[in-house]
This record gives sequence, C-alpha cells and structure tokens, in this order.
Amino acid sequence: MPEIARYEFRKHANSDARSLSAIRLVKLLLEEDPEFLPEHREEFLSLALWKVTEAESIDKHRTQFCSKAVYESPNCARRHDHVYQRAKMVRALIKVGQEGAKEILEKAVACTITKEEHLSLNAYEHVDGWERYRRAGIVVIDGTTGALFEFPEA
Repeated sequence: MPEIARYEFRKHANSDARSLSAIRLVKLLLEEDPEFLPEHREEFLSLALWKVTEAESIDKHRTQFCSKAVYESPNCARRHDHVYQRAKMVRALIKVGQEGAKEILEKAVACTITKEEHLSLNAYEHVDGWERYRRAGIVVIDGTTGALFEFPEA
C-alpha cells in the first residue's frame, strides 16, 4: 500500500456516475433470465456490490468511514469492509429482485478498518451492519468531518 501522511477521504470526481453504473449493473443481474446460472448471478452480484461500495472514493482503502485505529495510523494494514455483509446482501437481493433492490443497496456501505479489526468482526458474523462494529468495539470516524461516527440504533 502506498504511504499516506494522514487518513483522508476524497470523493472520486465521477462518484455519481460510478454509483449509478454499479447500481444499474446490480439491477441488470437481477433481471429474470433463465440463461443466468444461479452461481454466476451470485458471484457477479457480489462483485457488483464491491463496485457500489468503491464508487464514492478515490481509493477502496480511503472510504468515507474508517476506524479510529486507521484514522490515527493510516499506513497500517487496511481492509475494505462491507458494513452489511456482502453474502447476506446477495441473498437478500436475489430474494427481493429489482423491485426491492433500492432498500438493500442503501445498505451497501464500506468502512476501512485494520487487518486485526477485520479479523475481530468474524466473531460477530451472526450480526449485521453497524451493530457488528459496536459489539467488536470498533470506533468509527466519518472521514468527511473527522468526527466520531454515531452508530444508528439497531
């Protein structure tokens, strides 16, 4: 990873177009098409969710949200984590199809965390969203302001 002086979230110049493109791709993959093999649909939906969570930032390891540990030590080993777990989101998207995709895609949020924090989240796979972070004791910073992020009520 390249050295950076401090953690900084910078919005990609084409973030809106990138977001729209990734969301459109998800919706295309949710079209009813008997020629789509289920395993291909799942795999490509998972990849499309990556693109949704990477669209806003100039770097997948400089997302809007980051852990306090990353914010204070930006050259540590970082991980792009999907706050709402991708596998669960893929299953939910397939279940609701195009009509219900918007609500699920609103949860496609990433947070940059340390390698150690990423491993600690494994103990909370049964929980999803920001509640996993709360239970793992991960303090989150909003990179746009540098302020502590207040977890929404579960």
